[in-house]
Amino acid sequence: MNRLVALVVLVLLAAPRPSTADPAPPKLVVIVVVDQMRREYVEEYGGRWTKGLRRIFDEGAWFTEAAYPYLTTLTCPGHATIATGAMPSTHGIINNQWWDRDSQQLVSCSADPTAQEVPYDGNRQRGPGGSARLLKVPTFASALSEATHGQGRVVTLSLKRASATMLAGQKGDVVLWIQGGGLSSSTAYSQSPEPSIARYLNAHPVLEDFGKAWDRVGKAKDYKYVDDGVAEKPPPEWDTKFPHMMQPRSGKPTTFFYEAWGESPFADAYIGRLASATVDSLKLGRGAATDYLAVSFSSLDVVGHDFGPRSHEIQDMLLRLDDTLGGLLDTLDKKVGRDNYVLAFTADHGVATIPEQLTAEGTNAGRLKMTNLMALADAVVSKKFGPGRWVAIEAYAEFYFRMGVFDRIAADPDLLAEVIKVLSAQEGVKEVIDGRKLAAPPDPAVPEDAEVTAARKSYVPGRSGDLLVIQKPNWIFVSEDKTLIPGNATTHGSPYPYDQRVPLVFLGGHIAKGHFNDTCSPADIAPTLSRITGVPLPTATGQVLKEALSAQ
Repeated sequence: MNRLVALVVLVLLAAPRPSTADPAPPKLVVIVVVDQMRREYVEEYGGRWTKGLRRIFDEGAWFTEAAYPYLTTLTCPGHATIATGAMPSTHGIINNQWWDRDSQQLVSCSADPTAQEVPYDGNRQRGPGGSARLLKVPTFASALSEATHGQGRVVTLSLKRASATMLAGQKGDVVLWIQGGGLSSSTAYSQSPEPSIARYLNAHPVLEDFGKAWDRVGKAKDYKYVDDGVAEKPPPEWDTKFPHMMQPRSGKPTTFFYEAWGESPFADAYIGRLASATVDSLKLGRGAATDYLAVSFSSLDVVGHDFGPRSHEIQDMLLRLDDTLGGLLDTLDKKVGRDNYVLAFTADHGVATIPEQLTAEGTNAGRLKMTNLMALADAVVSKKFGPGRWVAIEAYAEFYFRMGVFDRIAADPDLLAEVIKVLSAQEGVKEVIDGRKLAAPPDPAVPEDAEVTAARKSYVPGRSGDLLVIQKPNWIFVSEDKTLIPGNATTHGSPYPYDQRVPLVFLGGHIAKGHFNDTCSPADIAPTLSRITGVPLPTATGQVLKEALSAQ
C-alpha cells in the first residue's frame, strides 16, 4: 500500500502543472507623444495639473530617468525611436532632414516622391504625399498589422507629417497630418479618405477657431517667470505678451491664421477631439484584434521654439493639454474600458533654455550660426583647392561637403586636421568628429567621451554628415536670418540632459502603478508593448520595462 501511494505521488509530481495563463492582450494600444515636453516640466509646472496629465503621472508607471542616449534629439528621430524601439543608428532616421549624396539635395525624413497627398476636406489640389519609406526597420504598428493580418487597425494623428508617418511606419489605416490648411494623408497609406473621419472633419473645420483669442486660463501671478522673457521671438502678428489672436491684426483671413492656430492650444484641443472621435467612429478597441492609436501633440514644440521653456505660453499650453488629455482618457475609459487599453506617454525630445536668458544669469550660452561654420570650412578648403563653395550644408550637427569633396580632403590629413581645428576653435563648439570614426566599431582600449558615444548612436553611414559638430552645453545651432537674435528663440538637437531627458509613463490595463528610477529610454516603449501584446518585433534594440508590467 505504501508503495502504491508513493507511485501515485511520483506520477502527480511528474505531471505538468497548470500555469498562470498570460493575460489577454489589450484591445487597444495608445501612444501619446508631446512634442518638446522636457522632463523638468513635470516638477516645475505640474503642480497645477489636475486632469489628464495629473492622472497619467499619478496612476501610471512613471520611469523618472528616461532619456534619449543619442545626439540628434529632434522630432523625426524621436518619433522613429518611439515607434521602432531602436536607435537612429539602426532605424536610419538621423535628422528631420539630411543631405542626400546621390541627388545632392536636402531630403525630408518623411518625403516620398512616389506618393501623393490625400486631402480629407476634398476641396484642395493634391500636393506631395509622405510616408516612412526611409525607415530601415519596422515599427511596432507595422508589426501589429502584420501579426493580426490587417485586423488590428493603425491610426496616427498629428499636426506634423513626420510625426504621423513615423508613428505609423510602413502601414496604416488612417494616417493624418496638417497640410495646406487641412487634414491630409498619403496614397502610401490609402487612396481615399476614411469616410467617417472625413465627415467629422468637414463638420468641424479648423477655421471654426478663426478670430479666437488665446489668453491665460489662470491669473498672471500664478505663472512662473515673466510674460515677456528676454529674446522671445513670437510670430510677426503677435507680441511677446498675452493675449494672442487667431487672426492677423488686419482681421482679414490670411495664411497667418494657420500659423497662429498651430502655435496655440486650440490645435492640441482639435487633435484631441479628433482622436476621441476616431475612437468612437472606428470603434477602436472593440474589434477582433488589438488596435493601435498614436497621437502626437505638436503645438508645444512650436510655442517652445518661439517663447522658450520659461514662458507663460509654455505653462499655459501644458495646463490646457492637461484638460485635452483628460477628455481623451475619458473617451478611452467609456468606449474601450479602463482595463482594456494600454497607453504609453512620452516626448520626442526636450529643449534648451533661451541662451540670452542664461547669459543674463552668468551662464555660458549662445548661438552658433551654421552659415558661419560653413564659410569657415569653405575658406580653409579654398586655400588648397582654389575658390569655391565646397561645403554643401550643415543640418544641426551634421556637416556635409559637396560630392567627392570630403574624399579629397580626407586624402590630405593636414587639410582635414586644419578644417577640424578651425571649426573646433569657434566659440560654442565643443568638438568636431570625423564621421569615419563613428562608422568603425569603438576601440575598447580607448576611453570615449559621452558626446562621441551619443553621436555613434545617431550615426548612419551614407546618411550622416562627413563631420559631426558638437556644440557646448547651452549653445544652439541657428540659421542666419539677418535679425539681431538669429534663428528661433531656442531649439534642441544636442546630447545634453535638457534635450535628452523626457517623461516616460505607461498607464492602463496590464500596468503596475509606481515610480521607477531605472535607466531607460523611449526606445523601450515598443519592446514593452511587444511583450504586452505578444506581437514580435525582433528588430527592436530597446529593453522590456518589466517593472511596468503587472502580470507578465
